[in-house]
Amino acid sequence: MNTLRKPLLLLILLLALASALSAQAESFQAVVAVDSMKVYSQQAPYPCLGALPRGTEVTVKAYNGSVALISLGGRTGLAQVGDMTRASQSAPAEATQSRPMQTTRKTRLYKKAKKSSKYTTLSAGTSVEVLAVNGQCAKVSYKGKVGYMDYSHLGEPGSAAEAIETAASVDNTPVQTGSAPVAAKASTRVYADASLSGESVSVSKGTKMTLLAIRGDVAMVEKNGAIGYMSLSDLERSSAKTASAGKGNPFASGSAQSTIYTFLTSEMGYNRAAAMGVLANIRYESDYLPTCVGDGGTSYGICQWHASRKSSLISYCNENGLDYTTLEAQLKFFKYEITTRYGGVHAFLKGVENTADGAYDAGYYFCFNFEAPAARTSQSTKRATYAKETLWVKK
Repeated sequence: MNTLRKPLLLLILLLALASALSAQAESFQAVVAVDSMKVYSQQAPYPCLGALPRGTEVTVKAYNGSVALISLGGRTGLAQVGDMTRASQSAPAEATQSRPMQTTRKTRLYKKAKKSSKYTTLSAGTSVEVLAVNGQCAKVSYKGKVGYMDYSHLGEPGSAAEAIETAASVDNTPVQTGSAPVAAKASTRVYADASLSGESVSVSKGTKMTLLAIRGDVAMVEKNGAIGYMSLSDLERSSAKTASAGKGNPFASGSAQSTIYTFLTSEMGYNRAAAMGVLANIRYESDYLPTCVGDGGTSYGICQWHASRKSSLISYCNENGLDYTTLEAQLKFFKYEITTRYGGVHAFLKGVENTADGAYDAGYYFCFNFEAPAARTSQSTKRATYAKETLWVKK
């Protein structure tokens, strides 16, 4: 199970990134490189528009991670980047801002930009920093070393629970989400793909995991931060004790989530609903990682403090003898910033009802007024929904 990493995404799950597609400096022509490439609508619930045969030439208008916005005959749709190749290998290289991404499958990191060079094998879910992209070749940094890999094997970090909900919106398969302790009934296998085929690892009888979602007879499970898929019939309820919904700390002891939750409820005096609203935003901003770097290096930390706010974080920590790269230092700066510069947000969080709707309100208000990301309204709604429907019900 430890060889699995998150996120392990299918094309259908990557549709969750559709709204985040970033425009390229110029579009380019690409050719379908598989026997049949499915094309999906840009509009929810993202129905499949049809399939294009191998050799069809399309115009790639934009792409983000593994999802591309394509155009053919005046119509547009979404397709998988890995199903296409550039029509001309002489196309100019695309300079990109350095940004964190993750491998979506087991892949190779080459020392040079050619597959005959020496390589290191990376497991699915390995985090790398993308430095530049030329066609399907990505120049990346991994553990301080620069290498080259297939760009179609990379994807944006994301939420597994959100991804499976997006998949459900495509094929209308009922999905149950939440969180529950489970264990393997007998020795079995956990797969990287929700189709329960392909790359997998074995788990022994009694292996404890967390059940995140159920779709038909397929279970999405997590263990030590790794996410995979297995048959629901191979699982049984674990005897591990859990806190009741709405009470106590719902996160694993010692995790970044647990530390942040405890800080928000104890140090900041927020109720559980307010804490969930803030946590939902931190999950989307940094996935709870204090060393997360974004926006080409101009944003940093769990809240992705940007530009002058990043400078304020560093200055505050230097003045108070703190290491700004640590979670402890960033939580102390969070308290300072929200109580002195965002007093209205702080007051709002202190006053929200300790209910699921309160978690929604906290997530929305914090996003809109404290984080203020691009596409502020849609992002606020997205994070508020995550706070209410995923974090609030987490046991």
